[in-house]
Amino acid sequence: MDDVKRWPRPADDAERVAALRALGVLDSPEDEDLEAVIRVATYVCGVPSAAVNLIDEDRQWQAAAYGVKRGEASRDDSMCGWSILQPGVTYTPDASHDAVFSENPFVTGQLASVRLYASAPVVIASGYVVGSLCAFAEEPGQLSKTQMDRLADLAATTARILELRQTIGTVAQAAVTDPLTSLRNRAAFAEALRRALGLYGQGVGRPGVLYLDLNGFKPVNDTYGHHAGDAVLRAVAGRLLGSVRETELVARLGGDEFAVLVQEPTAAHIHDRLSAIAARITERLAPPIVLDDGVAVSVGAAIGLALAEPSDTPDGLLDRADAAMYAVKVPGHRVAQGGRR
Repeated sequence: MDDVKRWPRPADDAERVAALRALGVLDSPEDEDLEAVIRVATYVCGVPSAAVNLIDEDRQWQAAAYGVKRGEASRDDSMCGWSILQPGVTYTPDASHDAVFSENPFVTGQLASVRLYASAPVVIASGYVVGSLCAFAEEPGQLSKTQMDRLADLAATTARILELRQTIGTVAQAAVTDPLTSLRNRAAFAEALRRALGLYGQGVGRPGVLYLDLNGFKPVNDTYGHHAGDAVLRAVAGRLLGSVRETELVARLGGDEFAVLVQEPTAAHIHDRLSAIAARITERLAPPIVLDDGVAVSVGAAIGLALAEPSDTPDGLLDRADAAMYAVKVPGHRVAQGGRR
């Protein structure tokens, strides 16, 4: 980009970008509320197009767009990459004659042919400007102070919508997360299992479940206290996550019981995959867990395996995996299978 200006970066840009990403809205589907805001922005400003542009580290991503196709662009190509650096509304009646924007690719015809351009910063509660609400046209034009003030009001509304989405996402995440280990909880596992069985009913893959119960956990609690037991559960959670792929779900069902959900194309695939995961879990749990005070403790796991059947319900499949896990308690067994292969 030798022929493109590089917009300045504020001193706290890393923190600004972190605040933007913490909103959890980047690369998300279209948002009806934001689309409503930009439709109002076009009406207020009397222009055909508007967008909510969020400025990431090196790109501009459009959370909503009206009158143009939604997409992303280089931050240094973006007109809003400049406007987020300015206090208040950035406005030019004809960008082709503007000292800042005249050579910008969104003005020259390389990417677009913007003339009238107005951009109000989207400022979240922490004070960071995460992007802008801009209104624009391919013809020169004039905006009144009242129009620009209302555009700023809409930008403030945009910020509140983004923060509301973050709050909703945080609450939803908490509802499906085990607070001690940060794994999915029983309710989330049951819902994922329900979806997997639904896909199986449509001929898409076959689900399987591993059910784990820790061996040697109670003596840790009894000897060193619940604080040590909690540390062990967190360590086990980390080792379980290290034993699976990103597409495979690990959950804490409660106490010292965990489960893994996997979906593979066929019975042979799913059985082999679950067996491989069980072996890896056994291997990863073998080394001692060192507590904060330097004490090393050891735990293992009894692991039960169950493959989905066409008539299975989520509870039924989990119960069979649970029953298979208890069969492992028989001396000489490590992994048992519940139900037909």
